[in-house]
Amino acid sequence: MKKQRSCVILAGANAARRVRDEGLRPDGISTLVGASGGPKWLCISQLDRVLIGEFFRERTAPIATLGSSIGSFRNMCYATSSPMAALETLEYGYVNQTYDSARPTPAEITAAGERILRDVLGSRGAEEVAGNPVWRSHFVTVRGRGPLASEKKALLAPALLASALANAVSRRSLRAFWDRVVFHSGASPSVDFRNLYTVNTALNAENVCAAVLASGSIPLVMAGVPTPAGAPVGNYRDGGITDYHFDLGFEHPDGLVLYPHFFPYLVPGWFDKSFRWRWVRGGAMQNVILVAPSPGWVAKLPYGKIPDRDDFVKLSTEERLRYWNAVTEAGKQVAEDFYELWQTGAIADELIEVGGDQALHKLALSA
Repeated sequence: MKKQRSCVILAGANAARRVRDEGLRPDGISTLVGASGGPKWLCISQLDRVLIGEFFRERTAPIATLGSSIGSFRNMCYATSSPMAALETLEYGYVNQTYDSARPTPAEITAAGERILRDVLGSRGAEEVAGNPVWRSHFVTVRGRGPLASEKKALLAPALLASALANAVSRRSLRAFWDRVVFHSGASPSVDFRNLYTVNTALNAENVCAAVLASGSIPLVMAGVPTPAGAPVGNYRDGGITDYHFDLGFEHPDGLVLYPHFFPYLVPGWFDKSFRWRWVRGGAMQNVILVAPSPGWVAKLPYGKIPDRDDFVKLSTEERLRYWNAVTEAGKQVAEDFYELWQTGAIADELIEVGGDQALHKLALSA
């Protein structure tokens, strides 16, 4: 009988062929992707530990990391001189954030996020991230146009709704409301973007914290981040608005794309969550290997789901801490299963190949 795994592996046709021919080789990975999702990342924080401490431990060749929101927070840790310690500091600070009221203001939440980031970076972390010759960071943010640059709810809320309605007609319409701004290390970006107008801005020690904070600054929930050093003037917000789980195709990477994710599916932008026909199909994943918790593993968690932002409202602080810590502990099994599949070579037999117009989540549910 086939062992019930705590993780599922989805791979595009080219990625599946290479893994079957060569195994999953760390030096065959040229891009690491991290999605938006806030507390959802806690279900794979243990997987990050395996990737940092084992899979990429001997990495010396440059690798591009691409993230929005919490994906930027996670990927930032990889580019510090002590990535495991950075990740553990991030997880502890994120789980244990508390507020004096049940409805903290955007300014309070933003201040808490900045404290977490500064604890992770310490005195030299920003310089390390900006100058890391191996981990080539790409932190995705958006710069709001017109009223979307405002901090006044009366202006921001209707403008946000207008951009969501326009997106319902076409994702390309977002360019009238938002500029995608990508903060990258190195002399030039290592990732090609498409569909929307994109501004590339170099990372430096003065803007790393601000760029990562902006990448996760959800409109109306957090305050925007005013002009990070060296960036075009504006108010910067959550990169998940344009790139929630990413739909870039990754047509011509030097190697494969490794995507540790909370879900066995990909939603292009924040406003596309309810538009299943827009979710990324297998044909866009030619070079991608996606690792996610299995639906069976998720079903066994407290409340039968992975953490989300609603937990701050629906649960008491004690309930939330107990739940989130239980999820991170359970995540060890997800990480251990991935490690075993990689080390034994069994990943070649257990991956699910996706292609064409196949829906990723349906394939994962049937595995």
